[in-house]
Amino acid sequence: MRPLGSRRFRLLAALLVAGTLLASADAGAADEKKVKPQTKRVQALSEWAFKRLNAAHDAIAAGKYDEAAAALDEIKESRRLNDHEQALVWQTYGFIYGTQQKYQEATEAFEKCLAKESLPDTAQRNVEFNVAQLYVMLGRYEDAVRVFQNWFAQTEDPSAHAHHVYAIALFQSGDKQQALEHAQAAMAKTKVPKEAWLQIALAVHIDNKQYTEALEVLESLAALYPKKYYWVQLSALYAATDDYQKALSALALAYQQGMLTEERELKHLAQLYLYNKIPNQAALVIEKGMADGHIPKNADTWRFVADAWVAAREREKAQRPLEEAAAQATDGELYLRLAHVQVEREDWTAARKSLTRALEKGHLSDPGNAYLLLGVASASDADWAAARRAFQAAAGHEKTAAAAKQWLREVDAETGAAEISAGGPAPPSEVALEDTE
Repeated sequence: MRPLGSRRFRLLAALLVAGTLLASADAGAADEKKVKPQTKRVQALSEWAFKRLNAAHDAIAAGKYDEAAAALDEIKESRRLNDHEQALVWQTYGFIYGTQQKYQEATEAFEKCLAKESLPDTAQRNVEFNVAQLYVMLGRYEDAVRVFQNWFAQTEDPSAHAHHVYAIALFQSGDKQQALEHAQAAMAKTKVPKEAWLQIALAVHIDNKQYTEALEVLESLAALYPKKYYWVQLSALYAATDDYQKALSALALAYQQGMLTEERELKHLAQLYLYNKIPNQAALVIEKGMADGHIPKNADTWRFVADAWVAAREREKAQRPLEEAAAQATDGELYLRLAHVQVEREDWTAARKSLTRALEKGHLSDPGNAYLLLGVASASDADWAAARRAFQAAAGHEKTAAAAKQWLREVDAETGAAEISAGGPAPPSEVALEDTE
């Protein structure tokens, strides 16, 4: 599992900042549902300054940002401006740069505006809010926390959006517990929490290894914003809490929606099906993955499919995967396993071919067993000469020597009986018995 990284938070912050700055020259006011009464006496705005500032704002409204900046350039150094008017000039610069996504320049302009401390309280807080957002956007999280602390201290009933951006700043500056509190505060202020708010809560819970709480958040994310990442992470989190049935259900839902296309994802789903004792579905997932080109058709993959079908007691369906796997393997072990499946199905001729190929490829962990099984298959096919040769070879291996000798006696008895019924000579044992009488 991977927590949400700073890059993603930065992108979210950028979008939030851009949206706020583009709204209007009074952006941020929406983030204060209730404001404290005005406590500061503000200097008057002269008609001379008003006309020039108004011209700049008209140009902004028309999308003529260069013209707006030029209008401000003409007056920004004028000694005719009082502190309040200078603050308004820098505030307007900030909106021009913000609208053009020049966030560094916007930040510097707003900082100069705040330094004048000459705006009305409400406007001052609006600019503070924009600066705090810009700090988040620029990765200056500690500065953002500092400004937000002051802003929250002076703002009654901050909006969900304000709590969310503050949560980002807190999380990235290392205060994850407070980040969680503000993320939860944001969610409490709306019926349908935004995806980004839930993401912060999720990141904090995972970072603190609070998996039960993280599961609740992930379940909300997957339900409200169904994306592959959430379903996959939800499955992983269920597995981390040893709930493998729910781990399978989450990943299976993602699969049914066509979200799983990577080899590792499909194989993990198949493993979960096996763990939950649903081997036929495990086989089908891998077979479809191979057919769709998402999973390579190599010996290991075919072997997995074969094992799944065997576990599902679908011997016939296991045969082709085993044939494919055995043909690609560098040893004869898989041909030996294929032969076992064919013997169970009493397909003696096919089993003999598979056992012959197993012995030809070699590198078997127990070659005596292969010879013994070849003898059994040959005997079942009534090929007594081949059976005798196979049992004699099996008799040369310690593990299978005893069984092979017993089978050789059976072959001798069977071939002897066949000769007698055909009018041929009696076996030596019977001739010896007659001589003793």
